Amino acid sequence: MESSEQQNQVQQPQTHLIQLDVEETNEPPIKRPAPKTLGDLTIIFIFETIGTGLFAYGIVASNGSDILIAAYLYAAIFLTCKFTGGHVNPAVSFSFYCDDTISSWTLRIYWTAQLLGAVGGAWIAYLILGVVTSPSIKSTNIEWMLADLCGEAFGTFMFVLFIHIQVHEQTRQTNNDIAGIAWIALALFFSRQLSSHSGGCLNPAMGVGLELFEAFWLNDTTKLANFWVFLFAPLFGAYMASIFYNSIYLPLLKK
Repeated sequence: MESSEQQNQVQQPQTHLIQLDVEETNEPPIKRPAPKTLGDLTIIFIFETIGTGLFAYGIVASNGSDILIAAYLYAAIFLTCKFTGGHVNPAVSFSFYCDDTISSWTLRIYWTAQLLGAVGGAWIAYLILGVVTSPSIKSTNIEWMLADLCGEAFGTFMFVLFIHIQVHEQTRQTNNDIAGIAWIALALFFSRQLSSHSGGCLNPAMGVGLELFEAFWLNDTTKLANFWVFLFAPLFGAYMASIFYNSIYLPLLKK
């Protein structure tokens, strides 16, 4: 009896140590976005507003040309990438929020600046060109609406996935900034082919901002009926791109 009790006393601490080891190994490290100072947020707000405004002007001035739209995106990213990362797109910012790269507060700063930039770019385009054209879905047929919704979502998925591949060090295709921006602009060119019917830019700021300008400045509210497609489809596509990159793409590369 005494020997069995001694064995139990010896075994109990060993079991407890094993449990501690299991608990420690099962706790993943918590990834938190780097905090931003007020100065950082101010710079993000200013340059994202300017960059998104330039891109919004380009959307109008390009008259639907995919090549020109990609060129204006290149210019907008080149102008802002050193200061803000060159998002100029709420869907891109949302994907980095899902990736735990930026905080929810920083995301709000990005979104506010991008929406203001889109409206401001539309206003400048109206002053210079005398016209503002926004992405629109003219068809009310449910089949076409679903097709446009899927096209915007899948096009944004491809575009944002290309961005994640380029900006993360473990998958970056080139370390040259000029070539990297060209890679992203080229990704937009090809991704836009999936949304040719809706005329979208895979960018909620463009779809919503330009339409808001037309609705309230030009008193044309007809296009607001389907603006939700340009708002929710790119955000969903960006979310799926972030999940795919971190959960599927990276693990496959490690194998």
